[in-house]
Amino acid sequence: MIDVHAHLNFKAFKDDYREVIQRGISGGIKAIINIGSNFATSQRAVEIAREFKGCWAAVGLHPIHVGDEKFNEEKYFSLVQANKNLIKAIGETGLDYFHITHNMEHVTQKKVFREHLKLAKELSLPVILHCRGSKENPKDAYLEMLKALKAFYFLPSQLGGGFHGEIHCFSADWKIAKEFLDLGAYIGFTGPITFKNADRAVLEVVKRTPLDKILAETDCPFLAPEPYRGNRNEPAYVRFIIEKIAEIKNLSFEETEKRIDRNAKELFRLH
Repeated sequence: MIDVHAHLNFKAFKDDYREVIQRGISGGIKAIINIGSNFATSQRAVEIAREFKGCWAAVGLHPIHVGDEKFNEEKYFSLVQANKNLIKAIGETGLDYFHITHNMEHVTQKKVFREHLKLAKELSLPVILHCRGSKENPKDAYLEMLKALKAFYFLPSQLGGGFHGEIHCFSADWKIAKEFLDLGAYIGFTGPITFKNADRAVLEVVKRTPLDKILAETDCPFLAPEPYRGNRNEPAYVRFIIEKIAEIKNLSFEETEKRIDRNAKELFRLH
């Protein structure tokens, strides 16, 4: 099992990240990608990757932090160049209209998002996308993101490559999922698909998305799956997400895990 989206670099794991990693390994976890949300947590993700074999890092500025920290492309570029063997992606980056409601910050998010796409292209790294719509219109950020991705990857100056990466913690419907798949994206699913009151539209996306385009992730310490809902999440719990995907697709756990692990290895070039 591979958890492609964890935050062991966050304060929630400051005192026991080593124990959490060991617990994951004991439970069958083969690899963990810790995701940066700003420069400090990006650096911390790299430090953990340096300490533990099987841990990797992604670096980026989360859209909810674009008002707190200026995205310094040169700093992130240098961080990647100095840790090429440890950093496997750029992100998480994207649009978040749920936590950030000001139009001016939406404009900043779009600008910073495009800068991440440019950096990822320069470094030949996949991108980890974060997207969350507003309370009034949960699809708005997804539609804006699709528009931005199409503009970036299909302009004449960007010929030679579609999108390379993942839409993380997907929470929209099949119509939107299909557009991301058509761009070349993998779709990541998290703990909420295991909830008793899981969004039926998202469960339909799990059912209809080809298994070779699915990734499993915890987003720990957030979004713990059943039976740990409400507790601090951790990489070992990715098992419950894979079990749910297997159940929805009427496949064995072993077959599902094997294919999803291969997806993670192929996208992020894990070895």
